[in-house]
Amino acid sequence: MPKIEVDFLPNNKKKHPKPHRFKRLIASLIIILIVILAVFSSSVVFSDESLIRNLAKFNIFEQFGRLIRAGDRQLTGEIEDRINILIIGMGGKNHEGGTLADTIILASFKPSTQQVAMMSIPRDLSIPTDAYSWMKINAVHAYAEIKDRGNGGKTLSSELSKILDDNINYYATVDFDGFQRIIDEFGGVDIEVERDLIDYSYPIRGKEYVFPLENRFETLNIKAGMQHMDGELALKYARSRHALGVEGSDFARARRQQKIIAALKEKIFSVKTFFSPKKINSLLSAYNDHIITNLEIWEMMRLAQIGQDIDISKIISQTISDAPNGLLYATSYNGAYVLVPIGENFDQIKYVWQHIFDLSGDDALASQRVESPTDTSKPEETLPVTPEPAKERTFQDESADIEIQNGTWTAGWAGQEQDRLTDLGFIVSNATNADSHNYNKTVVYDLSGGAYPMTASELAKIYTTEIADDAPLTIDSSADFVIILGQ
Repeated sequence: MPKIEVDFLPNNKKKHPKPHRFKRLIASLIIILIVILAVFSSSVVFSDESLIRNLAKFNIFEQFGRLIRAGDRQLTGEIEDRINILIIGMGGKNHEGGTLADTIILASFKPSTQQVAMMSIPRDLSIPTDAYSWMKINAVHAYAEIKDRGNGGKTLSSELSKILDDNINYYATVDFDGFQRIIDEFGGVDIEVERDLIDYSYPIRGKEYVFPLENRFETLNIKAGMQHMDGELALKYARSRHALGVEGSDFARARRQQKIIAALKEKIFSVKTFFSPKKINSLLSAYNDHIITNLEIWEMMRLAQIGQDIDISKIISQTISDAPNGLLYATSYNGAYVLVPIGENFDQIKYVWQHIFDLSGDDALASQRVESPTDTSKPEETLPVTPEPAKERTFQDESADIEIQNGTWTAGWAGQEQDRLTDLGFIVSNATNADSHNYNKTVVYDLSGGAYPMTASELAKIYTTEIADDAPLTIDSSADFVIILGQ
């Protein structure tokens, strides 16, 4: 409860308020005036008075009370010159696996230099948790949401705080519908596409279970160069996971997501936004329906105030991935594709996060992985040793031979998959029909005796299935791997 001061001095002996109190009062009155004007104008612009309803949902009077009491309060981390925010993207209620964290970005703002850094974390990263031992980071968010709706962001920020030995005090979760809606409201975003993005297997929403199987996917083709994207295209650009070449990596995917966030920030914090009742209404509606955050209104305004001079072209970007010279490597755990930190600990990742404003580019990140100490209190010989195969080799280096067999009635599917895997860099020597067309699910058999672990791991990821090493007698093939396509 705020402290109430009562002045018992006679009128002619009253103390004069300090100047900064006048400024605080004037600022509060201006804020209230802007909202009143917005509400008033909305009664003309919106016949259904949607803005007023959204303000009511937002509990605006309580928020204004906090604004007035906030005064000169600072954000958590502002004194330390580092404000950390976890940004989470998820499917939402209208998507399959809607509570799984699809996008995870740690953002940090350094007020003294007006610098922003973003570190993307792959959703397949396996982390230790107090409740479930090791599990995928996207599932940590999902389990927390199942247990207590709206608690995913808080739980995930807490787990990352422990891993990185740093306080992640703020979080914001937005679902896909909200993401798309906000971008459309601001007239789209302009994105510099670095290279052509071609994805032959982008899933079509609402067609996850249709037959034939090829009708579940569409081809996504975005040309290199400056592109103006509406909400739908921006979402596809951010989410694509099976693009050809470099763009098919988690590394490239994270880069694309960071670009969209930076472009959207410019739109949201423009002067036009704060004087547009329609945009204010859309933001409030999206906030109520699609966004979960522990940032209060005064904290958002404080963040906008102290970050008004940020140059988005100079945002520092780092991506934690299993790319060459990355800090992770891919493996399989209980048949599931996972990413784990090199050295089996998070010391190197923690170092990158804690020194992210001192690093410049991915070459610097790679050099830190090899040369930088992770804990100066430890003797040098106890530092984690980087396994050479995990660091250098990829599935392309193994040159494993693959055969694809069609176990369904969908004509031509084996040939389509042969083309797709070949484009991804695999060697597919044969595409034919299986002994039966009634396979219920896709199965991948490893006939090499485990000689090609990177290929096995990549195929498990692509087909989201376990790799079987006990092939039935009906399979007669000289290939290293046999993929039988099922419904």
